[in-house]
Amino acid sequence: MNFLFSKQEIKAISFKPAFVLIMVAFCLTGAYFLSASSIFEQYQQLFYVLGFQNLYDKLQYILTKSELKQFYQLLYWVFHLLIFYVVIPFLSIRFILKERIKDYGLKFKGMFSCYQYYLLAFVLIFPIVLIASYSSAFQITYPFFVPLDKADIVPYFVIWELAYVLQFFALEFFFRGFIVQGLKTQMGIYSVFVMVVPYCMIHFSKPLPECIGSIFAGVFLGLMSYRTNSVWLGAFLHVGVAVSMDLLSLWHKGYF
Repeated sequence: MNFLFSKQEIKAISFKPAFVLIMVAFCLTGAYFLSASSIFEQYQQLFYVLGFQNLYDKLQYILTKSELKQFYQLLYWVFHLLIFYVVIPFLSIRFILKERIKDYGLKFKGMFSCYQYYLLAFVLIFPIVLIASYSSAFQITYPFFVPLDKADIVPYFVIWELAYVLQFFALEFFFRGFIVQGLKTQMGIYSVFVMVVPYCMIHFSKPLPECIGSIFAGVFLGLMSYRTNSVWLGAFLHVGVAVSMDLLSLWHKGYF
């Protein structure tokens, strides 16, 4: 590699931030391309070889033909996000970096040290969400799972919301834990701003105001994680905002 880098530059390269960023790229790629249920049929040969033909047929049916296919497709999406946002980073931290997983934002100690900022953030954000909930773009986008009728709120909508909540804890760990805490030692405060770039990009399919808002939210939540070494309250804030968005949208649709 001498034709690309000098010996001094090679010696200066730190393994950890390079590894974390490469893993982030792979995980984001997997989460984007493999979480869509439309590609499930590509696993058919694998299921058949392993002797799980009946299982494949049942999964294929509920994902493509059942009355609640939207519900199952969303659970399929959450399952894959958990793999790429949690399981793979966990394995990377434990077996490649050989560090403690709790050091990546999962410590409970000190998590309440800046709680007043999270409360203030929710108080400021909720009125904006309430106003935005009257827009057609908002109501088209949320909730991701729209119950077929009021009878489907329990159990299907409740189950979906629980899965949705779990997805946000995974999201916070990946962006504010794995990325920010993983880059913190070598990059300092800049680890927050590095994280904001991919975090904004995963919102490209959302309404423009939400995508722009994700930049400010990413900076705030990143700074809080950087300061407290914890993602827990950030996850609860994220969940509080997201669930309120879903409930407001259902309210406008006449479910409540």
